[in-house]
Amino acid sequence: MTNPSNHALVLDIGGSHVTAALVDLEKRQVDQASLVRRSVAQEAAAEILIGQWAGAALDAMTQTSTPSVTHVGIAMPGPFEYVTGISRLTHKFASLNGWNVGKALSQRWEGTHLADTPVRFANDAALWALGEWWAGAARGTQRMIGVTLGTGLGSGFIDQGNIVNSGDQVPPSGEIWWVPYLNGITEDQVSGRALVRGYQALKGDELTPAQIANLASTGDPHAQSVFAGFGDHLAAVLQPWVQRFNPNCLVVGGNIARAWALFRVSLEAGLPGLSCRVTEQYEISGLLGGAALRE
Repeated sequence: MTNPSNHALVLDIGGSHVTAALVDLEKRQVDQASLVRRSVAQEAAAEILIGQWAGAALDAMTQTSTPSVTHVGIAMPGPFEYVTGISRLTHKFASLNGWNVGKALSQRWEGTHLADTPVRFANDAALWALGEWWAGAARGTQRMIGVTLGTGLGSGFIDQGNIVNSGDQVPPSGEIWWVPYLNGITEDQVSGRALVRGYQALKGDELTPAQIANLASTGDPHAQSVFAGFGDHLAAVLQPWVQRFNPNCLVVGGNIARAWALFRVSLEAGLPGLSCRVTEQYEISGLLGGAALRE
């Protein structure tokens, strides 16, 4: 029988799915045999959403011989009251607005191995960064900044295993996507949407970020220019926070990180002296961060 104190159960709540898994706290690895992924309709009623999330967690538990876990760590998008467990989401999972999600899940788990197990929440991007600090590209460092680059822009600031989301060293709530930049906000210039707009402005073609990356990799000068500019913007928006937070490294993840070679040079040029690294774990880091989440 697996030692019950050596595992945490983690949930990664996405807009269209939920992923649940057990994480070995000693090996700092996801137990692949426990990994469960379920589709979720974000417009579903609150009772259905809670049921699907609770069910995915129980399914992950039954895949192995682990009888109990230290805690349940949940990566949740915002706005959300991470300490109390109360949802303030309105743009997705709107039916849960005002619900105490932690309490609702615990009620669903009554009579199971998860009864009375502590439930801890954190912002999904911050947990991704924590996972990279705990078991990824930033392992062994004291302070790090993590950014996830996809449709939007996520960020996390980690100090010795603690998520920092307040104070003058980090942006409000630790979220850089909405910080004013140029004539709008950061996410306008640093996101998959920004890449699409940038290439369309040069060539007139509306391509996906992956298509633009493929063109850049084969020598298309317009696509290469768009990615170089992307790195310039990312460095510019991070630079003041790098100065304030003074991290040991920056870790870049998300789907756009798969095109790391296309914007690494311009990013590093804008952040001289800072170790810039690409993720080792991609989406798995969110699960690892849930396991590392402290009270």
